Amino acid sequence: MPRRKKRRWVFLDLYERGVGGNVEISFDELEALRLADIEGFNQNEAAKLMGISQPTFHRILKEARRKAGLTILYGMGYKLKGGDHIMRRFKCYDCGYEWEEPFGTGRPETCPKCGSANIHRMDPGRGRGKGGRGGRGGSGRGSGGAGRAGKGAGRGMGRG
Repeated sequence: MPRRKKRRWVFLDLYERGVGGNVEISFDELEALRLADIEGFNQNEAAKLMGISQPTFHRILKEARRKAGLTILYGMGYKLKGGDHIMRRFKCYDCGYEWEEPFGTGRPETCPKCGSANIHRMDPGRGRGKGGRGGRGGSGRGSGGAGRAGKGAGRGMGRG
């Protein structure tokens, strides 16, 4: 026969529900909650999956749990806000539709709206004139060294 359940002191005033206001929850906080509390990963594993340190993951998770408690206990609403999550932007050059895809899902074959294969990455800092790979500049792979003027060029040695 199981032991009798001991009485516990609980100091909750449940009549304060609907206090008002919204709690802002970031995507980082939601992901931390999902990995730790839903998927069951320990903090080290979850931090590696998110690409952050374990102490940073702990701080994000602690705040996420606090906000989740506010929404449950006091009936506060919540609002999702952006974070530093990594997404890739694409644009269809036939219909002009723009959308985002998470990393690790592969390059989309066609536009989800019109089915065209004429799609390109639109991430900030990419493309011509931005200094990224694939632009013109002559110092990348396959350029034959045409963009290098001499000893020390391109290494911040001297003014051109």
